[in-house]
Amino acid sequence: MPTTQLVDPALLAKLSALRLAVRQVRWGARMGGRFAINRRGSSVEFADYMAYVPGDDIRAIDWKLYARSERLFIRTYREEVELSVEIVVDATASMGLPTAGKFERARQIGLCLAYIALASRHRVRMSWITPGAIASSPWYATRGGVAELERFLVRREPAGSVTCHDWVQRAVSSLRMRGGQILLISDWMYRLAECFQALHLLRRRHLDVRLIQVLSPEEWRPARLAQGGVLVDSETGQTHELAYSSAELERAVVMHHEQLMRFCRQHNVAFALHRLDEPLDELMLRTLPARGFLA
Repeated sequence: MPTTQLVDPALLAKLSALRLAVRQVRWGARMGGRFAINRRGSSVEFADYMAYVPGDDIRAIDWKLYARSERLFIRTYREEVELSVEIVVDATASMGLPTAGKFERARQIGLCLAYIALASRHRVRMSWITPGAIASSPWYATRGGVAELERFLVRREPAGSVTCHDWVQRAVSSLRMRGGQILLISDWMYRLAECFQALHLLRRRHLDVRLIQVLSPEEWRPARLAQGGVLVDSETGQTHELAYSSAELERAVVMHHEQLMRFCRQHNVAFALHRLDEPLDELMLRTLPARGFLA
């Protein structure tokens, strides 16, 4: 079993019994795996019919069925594919506040998920949410990749600012994201409209999207951090006069979290909140299986 500095080997041993929960592999993962999908086009094994949509290959239209129904259908075929797993960790400046432990925990979660995916023989790639050029690791497909992914994780410290939507727009293109599963680890302290745009874009790329929100206890109860005066944005440097009471500030944070959680529930996106006062093994062995991330 691989050993790491980020995660206790005893926890890794327990994670060996877990698997990523896979709802549906819909598109784009590499051929030759063990997940069956129905794909438009041609292959060896006929699977089913799908309604024709503009852009489909007209050679796949079943004209005999059209003669009987006067509706256009195309033949689909069953193929075996390998699941591709994208693990994305937010490395913007807010992840280093109010404690460096938040970014450290995000890295640990990312490595644990990578270990589980590699143990299940999936292909795994890691990326950072950062401004500037998209930073990602190569693809790995064996447990030996855990050490390489740990080295990728420890080389970065949180810095800079980028909107969630801007990063996703650039990442899906430069990384050619399409199909498989994507797990995003962040404090999700972005403007919600930008988050929702980003998540819609990922879903349009046929990705099974899953979010983990990592917060410190102080962020969950921000009145402990702010007693009036001026608030400085850690990513932009902008200052804001605090015109809220402590109770109003806490309600705003809870509302932000609830709106994000409601969006995920409505759009079939798995979501889990993790606070730093919860042990890592509690998250991995109890919370994530209960939230449908692991099985």
